[in-house]
Amino acid sequence: MQSKKILTGALIAFVGGVLFLAAFMASNALPAQDLTQYWTAAHLVAKNPYSMELSRQFEQSAGMYIAPLVTKIPPWAIMIVLPLGVLGYHTSFALWALMSIFVIAGCAHAIGHDLNSRTSLAPAVLPFIFGPTFVLLMLGQFTVLVLLGIVLFSIFAQKRQDWLAGAFLLLPFGKPHVVLLFLIAIVLWVVHSKRWIIVFSGVLTLASATLAAVLINHHIFVQFWERTLLVVHERESYPNVGGLLYSISGLHVLALLPQFAGLLWLVFYWRKHRFDWDWKKEGMVVLLVSVTCSYYSYPYDEILALPALLIAFASGNRRAFVFAFAITDLGYALYISNAAGHFGYGYMFLWWTALGWLATYLLAQTQLLERVRM
Repeated sequence: MQSKKILTGALIAFVGGVLFLAAFMASNALPAQDLTQYWTAAHLVAKNPYSMELSRQFEQSAGMYIAPLVTKIPPWAIMIVLPLGVLGYHTSFALWALMSIFVIAGCAHAIGHDLNSRTSLAPAVLPFIFGPTFVLLMLGQFTVLVLLGIVLFSIFAQKRQDWLAGAFLLLPFGKPHVVLLFLIAIVLWVVHSKRWIIVFSGVLTLASATLAAVLINHHIFVQFWERTLLVVHERESYPNVGGLLYSISGLHVLALLPQFAGLLWLVFYWRKHRFDWDWKKEGMVVLLVSVTCSYYSYPYDEILALPALLIAFASGNRRAFVFAFAITDLGYALYISNAAGHFGYGYMFLWWTALGWLATYLLAQTQLLERVRM
């Protein structure tokens, strides 16, 4: 038994070392990726992590002669990535990639652990043939920590370890716009079940991270507000359903329609399931719909669809699942390989993929193909 543990540990260390080296080499070969903005913010937190000019100067001093990448995450989220401030960029990218792989694998295992044994190797395989996983790993995106926070919240809420459940909500609050429906569902559930400790723990953790940010930089919230105003007035179309509506119409208000539709759906879904609510089931469905309906989201944010897809594969019609999953994943393959780019399609090519994951879930759960055969 002892030798088995040693061999397992040695294997994990070896695989981790290989992955770290591969990511380190990739960071040298690829242009600066999204992780740059967190790395820069961690170094500039005491000055102004939201400054375009300071970010440009700092990134150029590190040899990154590109348009400056300036973070949009709130001050409390910068406290989460603060350790990057003591590391070089390439080491940061490699460690972040390694952490992301283990987080995704661990979250898939945690979700799959409670599912039907028919899932076999799905929790180990599905995450790493999933298009959003590749995009997230290439960019070094914060959304992997949002996934971690949601899964840990679900686990600890189910075990009634409410102080821990509330504390881990700090991670989803790093990107609240993507998980808005999920956060609203938490409020509804806490009020319904009177699990107030989750609220106290969440507020205490968020306040502590906020206080730490203010102690480091007294003006950080003013700086964040100025940065947010620039983002609000951006004319960029986001690669989602709302972004497509905005691209077609030129009206920002139409881009909000999916978000309003999601809110309306949540009201009915909550009323139907509130008495037997399970965060690893109903919660993951809300998370999937939240990503699909988000006003401001990118393809890497669709990593949050993974828990619901694992549930659909385990409990639904697998033929329907594989059919819809393969079609949606093909969209990512065309995008990542730049095949879509050769035909003039940019990042908006993936506007439909969140809908694709939702359709995958629904097809598997409704077992539509079996009905057709009958």
